[in-house]
Amino acid sequence: MALSSSDQDMSARLSTSRLSTLDHLQIASLWFALFSQWMSVVPVLIPAQIAELLGRNAAVKEGVAGSVIAAGAFIAMVVSPLAGALSDRCSAKHGRRRPFLVAGVFGTAVALAGLASFDRGGSIWLYTLAFLHLQFWWNWAAGPYAGLVPDVVPKQETNRASAWLNVMTVLGTITGNAVLVALYSPGRLSPTVATFIAIMLLCLWLTIRGSREPAPARSRQRFELLAFIRSFYLDPRIHQNFYWVLVTRLFGNMGIWSIFTFMLYYLQDAIGVRHPTHLLNGLLGVGIVLAIPASLLGARLADRHGAVPVVRLASWIMAGTAIGYVLLALHPNLLLVIPVALVFCAAYGTYQSVDWALVLQVLPNNASAGKDMGIWHVSMVLPQIFGPAATGWMLSWVKAFAGPGPAYVLAFAVAAVWFVLAAWLVSRVKLPSGQDESTGPIGRT
Repeated sequence: MALSSSDQDMSARLSTSRLSTLDHLQIASLWFALFSQWMSVVPVLIPAQIAELLGRNAAVKEGVAGSVIAAGAFIAMVVSPLAGALSDRCSAKHGRRRPFLVAGVFGTAVALAGLASFDRGGSIWLYTLAFLHLQFWWNWAAGPYAGLVPDVVPKQETNRASAWLNVMTVLGTITGNAVLVALYSPGRLSPTVATFIAIMLLCLWLTIRGSREPAPARSRQRFELLAFIRSFYLDPRIHQNFYWVLVTRLFGNMGIWSIFTFMLYYLQDAIGVRHPTHLLNGLLGVGIVLAIPASLLGARLADRHGAVPVVRLASWIMAGTAIGYVLLALHPNLLLVIPVALVFCAAYGTYQSVDWALVLQVLPNNASAGKDMGIWHVSMVLPQIFGPAATGWMLSWVKAFAGPGPAYVLAFAVAAVWFVLAAWLVSRVKLPSGQDESTGPIGRT
């Protein structure tokens, strides 16, 4: 598709302009709000609420929790690229992404209030619908937001933007879990929801204030449904790097969500922790604090050796921690669980520090950035379909005849395999302009 005059003007401005640190912070603010929910509501709040609805000792709680989260991820997989593609074509006066961000945030506020209505019980089917509603609005904002970043960030500042986005990921995760620790208790979700809504509205205002979107094109091609559908297909022969980034990110997230989703039950059933919610919140909080210096280290390594070797190294470390969880399921030891969890969080932070920068370097076309970044976003949410569902039912079935120890040995061994695949295949990414990122000392295989 040819670039419109507005898109060409935007590219010219982005090649010469520079953003201040305050600009980067404001642009990344909405990512802070989204991650404050994604990394607390999904791995902690949803399993905890489902356990309350079904009973804490219900035999199928893992399978049900995994299936609910997987169903929500399916909604995310569809909505994020769709909303991103629609925002590419939007010609709203104040920017093509803004209407989607505003609608997504206000829809999320309503959906969070719906979750709070299950404080004192209810139908698991209605609860699932409430979570699907929340996932819809999260991703109605997230897809266009991912397209906003290449719209307003100059190409020479993508590494810097990626670093700030990861800082917001870390701080958002800390904040979300701090909110749960301070305000959440079974049957008392309203204060938590009110706080999440307030954070989201503030961050929306900051992002809109700091994102100087280019003026929309005066004319757009007439909308044709078949052409719109065909635009989601990207020829893998032309865009090999983009596909390898998608595949390796998908495998890495398969490992991540196979672990995160069931850490609450792992601590309770395999390690024997009596109050796993508070321990998990604490581990996530401290671990994410460690992810900040790990992210800075990852950015330095990426500047020196390239993003690909950093992703590979972080994936190998996460594979090693998954094996650590396997060994601890065989010989439970709470004191050893803590350092393994912290190393995992640090490696995850290092991975995240270069995640955006890597995909922005292989993006097929800035004119369709919303659609393409929405497709990239699928590589994060698709594992939330298969990872939690497959792992959850596997845990439930194996526990039924072998007990929790062997069940978690098998589940986390599978997670380690996903990380190994991510580490192995990311070497296939070859960046343009002769920037082969596998030549430095850290990148040798």
